[in-house]
Amino acid sequence: MRTILDFLFERVAVFVAAAALVLSLAVTAAQIFCRYLLGDSLVWSEEVARYALVWSSMVGAAVAYRQGLHVAITTVVEQLPPTFRVFCARMVHALILCFGGLVLWTGWSLAARNFARHQLSAALQIEIAWVNLAIPAGGLLIMIAAVEAIIRARKPTAGVSTL
Repeated sequence: MRTILDFLFERVAVFVAAAALVLSLAVTAAQIFCRYLLGDSLVWSEEVARYALVWSSMVGAAVAYRQGLHVAITTVVEQLPPTFRVFCARMVHALILCFGGLVLWTGWSLAARNFARHQLSAALQIEIAWVNLAIPAGGLLIMIAAVEAIIRARKPTAGVSTL
């Protein structure tokens, strides 16, 4: 199971987040080049950059959580006996699991409503629901990482506590 999760997060999710970020940066650079050097704008570039950042942020947040790269304040927890530290870590991961579930549920509701309405983006004319699917995808990945952390009762691999 660990190798499947490693592949999902370390290969697939990192690739999606990085590719979306690179796409956003490339489109922004192209827009700047076209606007200031050619005197003409790309009408679709702002939407592509924004939508790519949404996907990069949601997927990247889950990867960062799994790797323990989020900011944490651990002063109080570090003073506790080891048993209580593990308990606190599990409680925090359980709260994050609930948060991920809320993000998944509300994100899916938003995407489903937009699929039903066939709402299109202004410049690209794609269904906005495809962009909104980043929210439940990120929530699901956060939930998977939280369940793994609860089962393993571990601190994140990067050495930064989640408390």
